[in-house]
Formats: sequence, structure tokens, C-alpha cells
Amino acid sequence: MSEEIRLVIWDLDETFWHGTLTEGGISYSDEYHNIVVELAQRGIMSSICSKNDLESVRHLLQEKGIWDYFVFPSIDWSPKGARVAEIIRRIQLRPETVMFIDDNTHNLQEVLSVNPEIHIADEKIIPHLLTDTRFRGKDDSGLSRLKHYKVLESRDEEKENFSNIEDFLKDSNIRVEFIYDVENHLDRAIELINRTNQLNFTKQRLPEDRQEARDILLSQIKQTFRYSGLVRVSDKFGDYGIVGFYSLVYVNRISYFEHFCFSCRILGMGIEQWVYQSLDRPDLHVQGTVISDINSPAHIDWINQEGGSSDAMVAASRKSIYVRGGCHAAGLAHYLKQGNRHVVEEQNFCRDGVSIRIDHSQLFHDSIFGLTDERLAWISKLGYRKEDFATQFDDMTYDVYVLNFSVDALYATYSYQDGTTRYPFPECHAIMTENFSQGEHHDQNKFLDDAFRNVASGDFRYHVPDPDYFENCLRSILPRIPEGSFLFILLGAERFLNHENEVENVSTHIPFNRKIMELTANRKNTFLLHIDDYVKERSDQTDREHFGRMVYYRLYRTITEVISADAPAEKTEAPALHEA
Repeated sequence: MSEEIRLVIWDLDETFWHGTLTEGGISYSDEYHNIVVELAQRGIMSSICSKNDLESVRHLLQEKGIWDYFVFPSIDWSPKGARVAEIIRRIQLRPETVMFIDDNTHNLQEVLSVNPEIHIADEKIIPHLLTDTRFRGKDDSGLSRLKHYKVLESRDEEKENFSNIEDFLKDSNIRVEFIYDVENHLDRAIELINRTNQLNFTKQRLPEDRQEARDILLSQIKQTFRYSGLVRVSDKFGDYGIVGFYSLVYVNRISYFEHFCFSCRILGMGIEQWVYQSLDRPDLHVQGTVISDINSPAHIDWINQEGGSSDAMVAASRKSIYVRGGCHAAGLAHYLKQGNRHVVEEQNFCRDGVSIRIDHSQLFHDSIFGLTDERLAWISKLGYRKEDFATQFDDMTYDVYVLNFSVDALYATYSYQDGTTRYPFPECHAIMTENFSQGEHHDQNKFLDDAFRNVASGDFRYHVPDPDYFENCLRSILPRIPEGSFLFILLGAERFLNHENEVENVSTHIPFNRKIMELTANRKNTFLLHIDDYVKERSDQTDREHFGRMVYYRLYRTITEVISADAPAEKTEAPALHEA
């Protein structure tokens, strides 16, 4: 089945009008004029490839009010084959989506020989264009697609004034905005997933049925550990609109794309490479053919990020940020890293098929203060290694510290023989509240099976989560964070919005949250973020401990608003959040 046509390239003499312009007499066709207008309202562009005098054609079509409906017109006396190829290149489409119309058979065959995949037809097709299924297009009565191509046309014309492409790009004032409210732009995301090809790196198509596609995409982007966003681009020539979409999974320091796709209208601007770098280069398995090297080593310094709070975001992007914690810290780091090359994140990770927790306060304490050989020997029986305590905490004085200790309230700990130091079992799993020091426990994973056997050897003592023990760890950690820096601590959830939209109280984190409040009550530049305050609807909360991406985006917005101030503020409650 033929692809839908996205561009019609018109000959003029004896095609768009009757007669030959340079020979003095033509009969202008209002019917064909209206066809060009209607095609534009369907999102189908028109161009011109004519052997003619440019100024005469421009004057006539401007008088008729139709000149601006044509993009990248090519009007001179040279052969048409190469000129049509150049129009297609400049408009950044594939020949399979282009129709060339000419009354001259020689011109048609010449164009076809240079562009083998193009559609060709003589002038007899014109009265039938609007009923041909290949020209259905989609409603664009606002002519947004035409406006985007006119912007591209202006940009392409100015590029000719620069001998160096990077100089042109730097002069273009390119701006990128990430839009995280995907739910209100689902149809545009679906269109990018299903309609883009040359810059669609993943090609994970959705069903053609629009409602089915919406349901599937909505379920995907609401999954835990899933982060999604749309990409809007503008420059000094105009607004290109929403031209990209990504959706990635990020858990245990591993990230990969489910969707990564862009419109060809931003080809050559470096947008896709910049976004890829801003997202910290997640794993990307490129499907099919693409026309961009996503791993280009080029240093892209001609793109600026902007957004709803652009001043705050720009100011925040200049701060050095240290982030440590579990799921909440990972969710925040995704947004903090975008546009900021100075973010250090230390999070849980996967080894030997097991998720290794480093977000407990005792591990953070020993990462800062160091381990004795004796302690390393016994915690290795739990599965920890010396490299698990490597940290960049002391590498520099950061402008911002973001910490999360939710796991202290959730997981049991173990001490060794008569020692007082306690460590959690490393695996991220709900059963880690159980007492493995009594009885036999087994697992198909050898790493876990060995750890279970060691804990049950009689040398380990089991402890339930203990707010007082947590307080001692935190009391040692806090003085190591400069009071001249911003400190944000995420507090564990104390409420849960169940499936009946009823609020349930969650007591697990309350005593630990109170310890944090007490220890930071008189500390300068410290902000406690109650995650409950950022849950706005049922879909924001997956369960009592896991939250949707918009919760972390709202937290990110609060943090950027605070740290964008000229100087740290002396208060301990986060400011009111403006809705994302």
C-alpha cells in the first residue's frame, strides 16, 4: 500500500495554470489555487519546481495570495531531477512521501531517475487530488505544519550566509523545553511514535486505533521507574512546536529507552544528541535505519534549556548537586541532571542479579568515615564489598545536597556477634523485614543463598527498624554537610491514597521523620520535603513507597525554585509549590 503523501511539488506552466508565463499569456486556475490551500489545511505541503523566471512567478503568486503556501520553491532554467532532490533534502522528507506533478513526460522521467522512490503524475491527476486516499492528511486548519516549514525555510536561507555550520547554530539561539505533562499531549506523543521514521531510534509503534494507543501509552508512562517527556524546540526563526518524545526506564542505576523519537524538522540542529546527553546517555538499541549518529562526540554548546520557570532552571543548572538515596532520589536525579553537568548521584544498583542497597544511613556513614578491616570482613558475609562504599561525597563542597533515608524505616538490620553496628540485608525486597538469623532460608540466586546461610550461622543478631539508631547515624552525618550549602531531605510517606481514594495513615516513617525534624530544627539552609505534599491524585502513588514521575517533577520544581535564589535561605520548610 502506498504511503500517504506529505509534499506535492508542482510544475507551473500547463500544470498549475494553463499557458506559459514567459510567452505572455496564462489562464490562472482558481480551482488549483484552492486545492493548494485545502492540502495545506490537511497538513500536506506544496512546493514548486518550474523552469521559469523567479521574479515573474513570485510577483504573480503574491498577487494571487498563494505564494506563502509554497515552501522551498525552486524556479530557474536548470534540469529538474537534481532540483527536486534538493527540495526533498531541504524539507527533510523521504521521496516515498512526495508527489511530483508535471505535464512534460521527459521531466517526469528525469525526476524519477534521480529520485527512484518518488511518486510522479501528469496534470490530469490534479482534479482528483482531494479525493485520492493518499492525500487524506489530517486536520490542520490552523496551518501549523505550514508555519513550521516556513520557519525551516527561513532558517535554511540564513544558513547560506555562514561558512561554518556551528557558527550558524550558535547564532540561531536554539532553545529546548522539556514538557513532562505528557498526559495532556498524548496525541502528539502517539503521532511522534507512529509517524516518525528517520529520527525514530526505537520504532516501538502503537496501535493505529487512537483510543487503544492512548490507553497503552498512558499505562506505560504511569509505571513506576518510568520517566517520560516531550521536547519542544524554538529558535530565533520561530517555534518548531513539540518535535520529540522519550520514555525511559531507570532503576538500580540502569536506564534504557522504550521510546526515543523526533520529527525531521529539527534535523541538523543537534537536538536529538543534546537530549540524549542531557538524559545521561541511557541504553539505546537503535531499531532500523536512522539518519543521525546519536553517539556523536560533538560538544553541543549552542542549545539552551528553558521551561515554565526558565530563570530558576538556568540558575539551578549552574549548581553542583550531590544526590544519595533510593527510589525517591533516583526519581529526582532524573530531572536534576537535565541541563546540569554537575550532578553526582549515588544510588542502589544491581550485582549478580541482586539489587544492592546503599541508601541506609549506616552505609552512608561508613562511606564518609571509612571501614575497618574487621567490619568489612563481617559485612562481606551479608554480600557487601569494599567498592560499595566508594563515594564522591568528599570530592568537593557541593552547592546542594539531596538525601533520602526512607529505607531506615523499612528494613531490618543485623549486628555481628557482640558488636553494636547494624547493617541491612542488601537486597531491595519486601521480605527483608523478616528475621533470617533464625531458621533456614534459601534462594535460587547463589548470592542470596550464601547470604541467608551466613546470617543463620548464629553469629548475627536481628534488629527491627530503630529510630534511635538512625538518629545516631544522622547525628554523625549532618556536621559533614556544610551549612553554607543547601540541604534537602526527603521525608517518607505518612499517608496513602488507596484505590477508593480514601486516605490511609502510614505509621512506618513517622518516628524517623520526627528524628530528622528534631536534628535539623536549628540548622541553616535545610529544607525538609514531605513527599505527601506532592501527591495530587491517586495515579501519583503506586503503593505506599513508590510514586509516579510527576511527584518527582514537582519536588524538582520546588528544589530549583529554592536554589535559584541568590543566597541560601535560613528556613527549614520547603516553599509552596506552584502546580507543574
